[in-house]
Amino acid sequence: MDIRQLGDADAADYRELRLRGLREHPEAFTSSHEEERDKPFEWTVSRVKADMVLGAYVDRRLVGVLGMSIEPRAKIRHKGHVFGMYVAPEHAGRGVGRALVAECIARAKRIPGLELLQLTVTEGNVRAKSLYEKAGFRPFGLERNALKLGARYFDKCHMSLDL
Repeated sequence: MDIRQLGDADAADYRELRLRGLREHPEAFTSSHEEERDKPFEWTVSRVKADMVLGAYVDRRLVGVLGMSIEPRAKIRHKGHVFGMYVAPEHAGRGVGRALVAECIARAKRIPGLELLQLTVTEGNVRAKSLYEKAGFRPFGLERNALKLGARYFDKCHMSLDL
């Protein structure tokens, strides 16, 4: 497995895998499959450039992704936001997610002024929450009815990790 930061040349693979994740697990992401599908490809390229998006490659195929952004506003620049974790189901349970989270944390620790990472995970997603807890993230709040899909609501657990 090769973990690396994605660049322009990876944007098509990233878009394909991200859309797959949004389609297969709509309750896990704030973005919807339909909204992201309809965005121009240039939006995907700009996201890969603007944020730190890590990719896990197995046999030169992108099988997992995880992003991190840092707010530009001075008062919250000490926080990084982890987003968009997805591992293709056929590669689940093989350490791909763990490797992506570990690499994200390692890179975050090297960013001057960055003091903590935050993320949200959908309540009931036991596997993801356990992965983050094993990496050192701790829950600090629950956002009730954070997402609405049709008539169903989903809560989000907010988690943080002090760097």
